[in-house]
Amino acid sequence: MKILLTLAYTLVVLFPIPEAVGETVRKAYLDEQKNVHVITASGKDQKLTHKGNADLLRLAPDNRTIGWLVPNTWTAPGDDGPQSEELVIYRDGKRATIKCGLFIRNYWFWKHGAQVAIDCGGRHFAGREILYDTRTMKEVASLDQAKVPLEKRPDWAVGDDL
Repeated sequence: MKILLTLAYTLVVLFPIPEAVGETVRKAYLDEQKNVHVITASGKDQKLTHKGNADLLRLAPDNRTIGWLVPNTWTAPGDDGPQSEELVIYRDGKRATIKCGLFIRNYWFWKHGAQVAIDCGGRHFAGREILYDTRTMKEVASLDQAKVPLEKRPDWAVGDDL
């Protein structure tokens, strides 16, 4: 019995159980009411929102991470600039939000969806670019656009996923 317990302990230490991985997503789309849907690898269509308040939906290259903006309810008619202060990240069946005190002017995935960056600021002045880990939702890095010239910004701040 003691040998079996020792063997079991050794196996757990040497070969830990990997983190649970959700089903991959084949496609993400907005319906006519602006609700978010995903089509899983098995072909199942899942409706993720029901209030019709999603915009700028993106599926990361990892096919596990999805993002969308939640439009502000107080936006004036005719506004064509940024209209959201909240980004929703859906990954492996869990939903989390990132809020910006001003506007999220843009967002993009980095490292195939392991990270997401936002451009947070006002309509007519420099803001901040902030990088988050999509698994933990913790801030990884940030920069002040007014202090860091475009040519000196790190790769993640350029806006193309790798």
